[in-house]
Amino acid sequence: MNLGVFAFQAVPDAPRPGGTLQSAPPAGEPAASAPGGLGLFMPLLILIPFILILFFQSRSQTKKQEANIAGLKKGDRVLTQSGLVGRLLSIEGRYAKLELPPSGTKVTILRSGLLGRDTETEPTAETSTDKTKSS
Repeated sequence: MNLGVFAFQAVPDAPRPGGTLQSAPPAGEPAASAPGGLGLFMPLLILIPFILILFFQSRSQTKKQEANIAGLKKGDRVLTQSGLVGRLLSIEGRYAKLELPPSGTKVTILRSGLLGRDTETEPTAETSTDKTKSS
């Protein structure tokens, strides 16, 4: 590899194993030029919009999640990231207290572990008996 382009002094090339030197291109052929300025910045011009899109999507999802959690009130049925479904007892600072049915076990989780209000209703006895009758 000829590093003479980057050298500030004229230093001869080091001999290669086998005793051959890498010679300069013949006088008739132009030397290879360094890539242009646009060629160096093209990967950045392609990547920057994608990075910005990811950043702004992440911010908007975080805002939606915070709005979801802020809208919760005591007694709401909530869902956690770990899949627990319970009744919200309180939200204090970083922590939320839940009561898990049917045993009434009380757990404390991180506020960030709350997904939001559980909108799915519990199946009633009528709908489960209707399904068995139709089968």
